[in-house]
Amino acid sequence: MDDSSKYRRILLALSGAIGLLLILSGCGRDGGREVQGNVLSLRGAVTFEDGKETGSHPQPLTIGSKLSVDDRLETSPNSVASLMLIPGIFIQIGAGTEIVIGELRVQKQGDAMVNAMKSRLATLHLNRGVIYASLPSVGSGACELNLQTDLGTLVAQRGALVSMRLTSETVRVICVDGEVRWSSAGGERVDEISQGYFRDYRRHDVPDGDLKTELTPVTEDAGAQTDAAATLDSAAAFDEFALRVRNAPIKRREVQPP
Repeated sequence: MDDSSKYRRILLALSGAIGLLLILSGCGRDGGREVQGNVLSLRGAVTFEDGKETGSHPQPLTIGSKLSVDDRLETSPNSVASLMLIPGIFIQIGAGTEIVIGELRVQKQGDAMVNAMKSRLATLHLNRGVIYASLPSVGSGACELNLQTDLGTLVAQRGALVSMRLTSETVRVICVDGEVRWSSAGGERVDEISQGYFRDYRRHDVPDGDLKTELTPVTEDAGAQTDAAATLDSAAAFDEFALRVRNAPIKRREVQPP
């Protein structure tokens, strides 16, 4: 990604983050506040199930839906959902994907209005399918997205563009921009994956030799190139959405004469 594209992405995403504040729905003195995510766009049939309600059933996801911890989302074939989990953490879930929201939390710097965010944290569990994630370099404080699978966890921080695809036998992690970290479920390995590279983690893999040599350039695999392009496309869509928010007219309150 060239410098001009990065700069544009930062400016537009910052506008969107400022213009779309989330509803704070709980408070913890040390752990911050639990928040709700927003649906930015939908294509095709997408359902979600409230994880906090006993006996709840899947229902259609809409633009007006608010996403909370323990919610389960599922896309049907040829369906896509774009979400803002927290200002500065955007994801797109592809067709045939199922995720569960594990954590959506922000921590503020007291009552500060400028550089108010001390930390932003989102955790998702990917049961199957593919996620494209964008964490623009905007705002203040720490910003982290954890994508969990039964094979391990991907950790992405501010500035990262990443995709993760899970099948029955393999999870593929692609770093399009920035750097991400993969930790296996058993804790036996931790890998840093740099911009422009990907790695496949298969069940019963036994790492040996130089781990750096196990990384593969995205340019050497057609499937990786497709997912990298989709990740860039999703980031561009988030930029376009932020631009619309920034340019939206402000509705002024009309004061009736006495």
